[in-house]
Amino acid sequence: MNKFPADDEGDFTSLRRAVDDLQAVLKNREPLTEASAGWILRDRDDPETPAGGVHIYAQGGEFYVRTGAGLIRDIIPPQAAAVAIAANMTSAEIGSAPNSVQYNNLRADVVEVRAQLNALINSLRAAGILLT
Repeated sequence: MNKFPADDEGDFTSLRRAVDDLQAVLKNREPLTEASAGWILRDRDDPETPAGGVHIYAQGGEFYVRTGAGLIRDIIPPQAAAVAIAANMTSAEIGSAPNSVQYNNLRADVVEVRAQLNALINSLRAAGILLT
């Protein structure tokens, strides 16, 4: 007794046709990735991402990840501008009774360190690495 009374030959023919159609589509479609000599990701629009997952993709030649919450991040962090190295310290060891020259040298060193720190922070902010 046949559990699925139907035209078995017709069902098989329809199924075979559907498989052939899908194979033809897949043969003509360019793959999204290649991995024989490293991964190559082709550019695409922002993809849909399932909740709790991420989608890694390329757009405009850049590498991105989109989270399930919809947040899009550039995976490769931006390059911050160069910051000059602070000059050598000018203050010498201070004894028990510092004089005005020692005080002024120490103050100048602190001012230089502050300037370099501000330059570093501004460079990282301008590159989008630190929030403003």
